[in-house]
Amino acid sequence: MNFINSRRIFGLGSGAAILCPLMVLNLNLAAFTVSGHVRDFVTGENLSQVDVILISNEHTFRDTVTTNYQGDWEYTGQYMGLREQQALPCEFTVRQNFPNPFNPTTSIEFGIATPGPVEIAVFNLLGQQIDVKKQRLDRGNYQVMWKSSGPAGVYFYTIRTKGKSITRKMIQLDGGQSGGFSEIAYTSRHSVLPLAKPTSVSLTLIFNKFAYVGDTLKADVNDGEHFEIALETIHNSLTLIDLHNDILEQMLNDPTYHWMPEHSYHHTDIPRLIRGGVDVQFFVIWINPNTYTDDYYQGAQAALNLFHRELDLYPNYIQQARTFNEAIDINNGDKIAAVMCVEGGHTIENSVDNLISLYNEGMRYLTITWNNSTDWAVSAKDEYYGWRSGGLSDFGREVIHTLDSLGVIIDVSHTGIETINDILETTVNPIIASHSGARAVTDHYRNLYDSQIEAIADVGGVVGVVFYPYYVSGSRSASIGQVIAHIDHIVNLVGVDYVAIGSDFDGIEVTVTGLEDVSKFPDLTYALLEHGYTKEDVAKILGQNFRRVFEQVCGKQPARMVCR
Repeated sequence: MNFINSRRIFGLGSGAAILCPLMVLNLNLAAFTVSGHVRDFVTGENLSQVDVILISNEHTFRDTVTTNYQGDWEYTGQYMGLREQQALPCEFTVRQNFPNPFNPTTSIEFGIATPGPVEIAVFNLLGQQIDVKKQRLDRGNYQVMWKSSGPAGVYFYTIRTKGKSITRKMIQLDGGQSGGFSEIAYTSRHSVLPLAKPTSVSLTLIFNKFAYVGDTLKADVNDGEHFEIALETIHNSLTLIDLHNDILEQMLNDPTYHWMPEHSYHHTDIPRLIRGGVDVQFFVIWINPNTYTDDYYQGAQAALNLFHRELDLYPNYIQQARTFNEAIDINNGDKIAAVMCVEGGHTIENSVDNLISLYNEGMRYLTITWNNSTDWAVSAKDEYYGWRSGGLSDFGREVIHTLDSLGVIIDVSHTGIETINDILETTVNPIIASHSGARAVTDHYRNLYDSQIEAIADVGGVVGVVFYPYYVSGSRSASIGQVIAHIDHIVNLVGVDYVAIGSDFDGIEVTVTGLEDVSKFPDLTYALLEHGYTKEDVAKILGQNFRRVFEQVCGKQPARMVCR
């Protein structure tokens, strides 16, 4: 989900230690150390195996280090330049700890001008001493590490020597039980005189990790700088539009289910949509013809009430959209765009007025049939088993013309072959198959023949590849690789511009291994990249291809139509 733009956080070490004004300088081979930490921009998790490439054109070197399992990296390099031979403090100084706030460790640096006993202690807000360390030290600059001890909150550290003391405040972000001070260590890291021009090296740092968007920064470093970097996954940087989600069907059976908080059952809720990077979700209204028997339109109104109930409950997270531009505006406000659609022409009960009313409620695609045929269109299931034959009736053609005039996308998943042919002869718009597979890969009547895929591509439409194992593999189990096999087939047949994603989550009783719910979409993106698809290809598959259809069919400003 590409809601937030700022992705880089700099943390540069700083301080103001006072140094004696006498300093010996000469040209020498100077050393410097830089370090950093890399995390995931969305989850905050530490990122290992990030390549950090350091380049200095001025000093003609290029080197690479890799982050460890904690996301940390460090590099020590050398360059020709001015180097301090020696610089000792002439006053007692204490630097602000860095980083601050911190979790779980922070560095405290100080300098003493005369040898003697030194005490460093940490206190909480109540003045209770948490830890203390005493040691006799020579003149010089020193560093001690503090690891979280006690609950999160504000703490104070005080350093005393020769009758003088300095106290500073630090903020501990998380609690700890076994922390405290490290050993006090002598350090050569110090600030140079304000009047002296520091030696530095200009670095370009490039951060690369597979399936992540790379980042580059330029910085002049002396010694000891630390960089905090957050990398965004390629998945999160792209717009993901899922064409088919049936959570409203589940909610008709269980009206107590809400989209927050996160659940351990069903496939969909807002926390998992966010974690899955879903930007635009098509929420399907499907009325089971075996349950509602001739009261389909009222059933749709009940589902609509549930849809609006959830939008009203969680307006800070999700909002209804009717066009692509509305959806992107909603995304830019850090929210998920929810688009309503209807599955099964039986829902309109042979009434154009009902069709117009659903449009006014925000319906932006209509699946012409479900498994059951209507009076005006034949389903793929009925056609396959020989229970019905034929295509669109005259009223069916009127429905298609009305959908075109309203700006509603025509969806032909579940629809019979002859009916699809009649639709293609009637409509002036591109059509979609919102949740289908390739029949050449898995021979199921719900999947599309190559000729149908080609016909959809010829009019600029898309096929949303479904995640239902029976359609993906022909059995109760399937893998992400088998989902990609359907994508591969469509790409090889008509090109990468005509494939999309239509998961069918919460409309399926079994799921693909690795795609168990809406939070797992990033794993599909990772697998596509690993399979050899480029970032540009994946961007098309996840959303750009359907955007073309969405803008062309529904791009006009939404208007309320008057029923006849």
